[in-house]
Amino acid sequence: MSDDAFDFEPKPRRVLTDDVVDAIRGAILAGKIKPGARLIEEDLAASLKVSRGPVRQAIFRLQQEGLVVHETHRGATVAQISEDDVSEIYSLRLALERLAIEQAIRKAGARELAEIEAVLTRFSGMPRATVTRRLVAELDVEFHDAIFRAAGSSRLYRAWETLRSQLMMFLMLRDALPEDYLDSWHRDHLRLVEVIRAGDPAAAQAMIEEHINGARARLLAILQASGRLSSIS
Repeated sequence: MSDDAFDFEPKPRRVLTDDVVDAIRGAILAGKIKPGARLIEEDLAASLKVSRGPVRQAIFRLQQEGLVVHETHRGATVAQISEDDVSEIYSLRLALERLAIEQAIRKAGARELAEIEAVLTRFSGMPRATVTRRLVAELDVEFHDAIFRAAGSSRLYRAWETLRSQLMMFLMLRDALPEDYLDSWHRDHLRLVEVIRAGDPAAAQAMIEEHINGARARLLAILQASGRLSSIS
């Protein structure tokens, strides 16, 4: 038997809980379940036509993702956003993405680079009338997900996974977008691809820092203007 005979990762089998997690997560990200709302197991189970067991497991997993919090007197509720939450999540994101882009420069091959660029290609091929905020948020997370995959570190990727749902929630809350958003999103992310291809770690570090800090500043400004930041710290 060759040395690489076991060099594979079996696909995880989906179970009912996975579907329940996806359904509740989707409702939270779409704004159908608002920040601060209670997640009542019995009501969710009835809506999803499942027993309470998968709902309870799903709520626990969403707690791990940071989308749900458990309060002593209220039970499980959808997480609200404070300025400290945004600063903490984006500080962690910056640390992880600096590592990811550095390792992607060192490790990514043609296939990994093609997977990153494929996200931009899909965006460019979409009629502008069909591009929604949710779609761009999904593509944004998918683009950065591809960079983490290109970094070739399973531990780094798992750390990124713990932030991904919260970042998606932040992106979905961005009601105000620059007038050139449809152009600037592609342009800014294309610059990241180009710096990875150029193999310049110093330039990549500077660019990802500018990219993440700019996203954090825009998010805070929008949330503060709309009054969506909670007083919880």
